Amino acid sequence: MVAGSANATVHRVFPTNSDASDIQAAIDKAKPGDTILVEPGTYRFTPKNAQQWQYGLRIKTHNLRLIAKGQPGQVRLVFAPNDQADYYDVVGAGVYAAPDGCDVDDGERGDTSDEELAKAQACKDATIKDFYIRGFVVEGFPRNGIQTRWVEGFEFIQNESRNNLNNGIYPTLSANGLVQNNVSYGSLDTAMWVAGSENVRVIGNEVFDSVIGFEITVSNNVWVTQNRIHSNTLGIGLFHPDGAGNPSKPVMANWVIEHNDVRDNNAPNKAEPGTFQSRLPPGIGILLLGVSDHVIAKNLVENNEYVGIGVLGWCTANSGDPELLVRLCPNVIGLPPREDPSVARNLVSLNKLSGNGTLTPDKWPLPLPAVDILFSQTAFLGETGTGNCFEKNKPDGFTYFSTEPPYPNGLPPYGTGPLPTDGCKKP
Repeated sequence: MVAGSANATVHRVFPTNSDASDIQAAIDKAKPGDTILVEPGTYRFTPKNAQQWQYGLRIKTHNLRLIAKGQPGQVRLVFAPNDQADYYDVVGAGVYAAPDGCDVDDGERGDTSDEELAKAQACKDATIKDFYIRGFVVEGFPRNGIQTRWVEGFEFIQNESRNNLNNGIYPTLSANGLVQNNVSYGSLDTAMWVAGSENVRVIGNEVFDSVIGFEITVSNNVWVTQNRIHSNTLGIGLFHPDGAGNPSKPVMANWVIEHNDVRDNNAPNKAEPGTFQSRLPPGIGILLLGVSDHVIAKNLVENNEYVGIGVLGWCTANSGDPELLVRLCPNVIGLPPREDPSVARNLVSLNKLSGNGTLTPDKWPLPLPAVDILFSQTAFLGETGTGNCFEKNKPDGFTYFSTEPPYPNGLPPYGTGPLPTDGCKKP
């Protein structure tokens, strides 16, 4: 990615007008292999109309490098709406890299018309090769901070996502990427989210002060290590496909969460009411919901007031909302689930936990008890996954749900028992 062509050009941008259009003009002139070198300053973006998607910076070119000169944080891209025309609903992201004509709402899970499916396939066929961004502060955008879609080969290095209200740093429908040494905070959904992507490394980032600190959905081969994740409502969320906007993938496995510092994730939930994330209770360090074939190992998980590490079936987690349960888990009414809601073949090993699960029963946000490690799935709800392995965690106490109906008040009772170890046996 760092090796440009022999004819590559460096385009320098100065804050002459203090406007994002100064940077965008250089991007529009650039050829594959070029570098955009942006001098320190504040560059403001003001949306121009309410008729089409708009972005602070829009990248459509292969092998483009966008570099902030100076120390990280000296180049700021700031959302600055005009009081006379805010147009919040059409601003997709501060920095958005995707093929031409492919916007932030294309290829969503609910897009099933022939026209939308054809458009999503066209975007996939036009995938951008190689995108690099380093050293930018992206601030105050009403949706996402830095986002890729249909990009193969991307690097986000030493950037800062500040108070971008939906998601901060957000590689989606992309592959072969590195997200390293970034800072992201102040999002009402997720500070850093890998969605619908594969072969992504997430290393040495700090995420905080958001509803969800770090999240993975419908992805394959994601390695998450040496990150600091603190002061969120939920530290790390690994979620079933029904918790995402992207279509399912044939393989959604091998999410390795190791050597991370996950602490003090007790912030009140400020998400928009009615959204998936608004239902997440505060005080959870790491949460697996209805996902399988992943590794949670060698993490330091401290001072999360409700649960340190939770491994729950997707339907069990939603069992307190009968309407939601029927919609997401139709096996309740005799139909098969859209996706397996079980947790299966997950390894939770060698994690060090302390100071979690300190809430007294009168303060539990859900019927589930406050503990260091919580494991629960319910066969009656279609959650029959096996092969989970909990081993060598300190401590390793947990609580589980009974799997047989009838349930008082429609909710399964809880009890204590040994952690599953059927997946620990070596051949």
